[in-house]
Amino acid sequence: GSRTPRCLFKRPCSIRIVSRAFFLMVLHLKKSVQLLKDLKRARWLPAYNDKMIKEVLKEIHDDTKEMKSLVADHQDYEMLPEDVTRGLCLYNDFVDRNRRCLLAYLNHRLQKIEELRWEVGLMVPEEKLDKLHDSEKHYLHVYNEYLDHYMKHYSTGCKEPLDITADARPPEDLNVEIRVRDEDIGEIVTSDSGVVRLKKGWVHMVKRTDVEHLIRAGKVEHVRTLRVDDMDGPC
Repeated sequence: GSRTPRCLFKRPCSIRIVSRAFFLMVLHLKKSVQLLKDLKRARWLPAYNDKMIKEVLKEIHDDTKEMKSLVADHQDYEMLPEDVTRGLCLYNDFVDRNRRCLLAYLNHRLQKIEELRWEVGLMVPEEKLDKLHDSEKHYLHVYNEYLDHYMKHYSTGCKEPLDITADARPPEDLNVEIRVRDEDIGEIVTSDSGVVRLKKGWVHMVKRTDVEHLIRAGKVEHVRTLRVDDMDGPC
């Protein structure tokens, strides 16, 4: 069975401190760890959990107040009683763990947002935008601006900006056959064929670089034809 933690403190008041600390340890980290579990379960990202994040921040604030109250009656911080010192260590551990969980949560979300820009270009699906906090949407907007500025000024004298987000894989052919899956695309301007109207169910042969972002976003699909090289043997 489980063992009762050995008391690390000597005085009666120390027992109350450590008992409260271990009780808080059970409650603490539960919410911040839940945030990380939500990330792991999501296919892309879960909706930004503003409520739980604020609750974790409140825990950090409350634990900081507890540390201040532990030393409130002591003038010399270098001569603190052993029980107070260990209590401070426990509360500091609570704060540090919650802080690291929050930073991991936020950093993972920002990485996913950056990856999404490279995968789908500027046409971010609405259902994914709905999962972002307003500050994350602003981050995506700023990230787009910096990336666009870099591509336009990467090489001077070019007629067209360098699109470093195109062609996630080396293309086998310059032109591809696509089938439209989304109803809300409308018209696009292509480099070779002018304006092309994309209506759900229609099939077009277009230059791959013109529709690469639509393929990644799932708005159109690449109609793959069977090639001789793909066959196991002659018919």
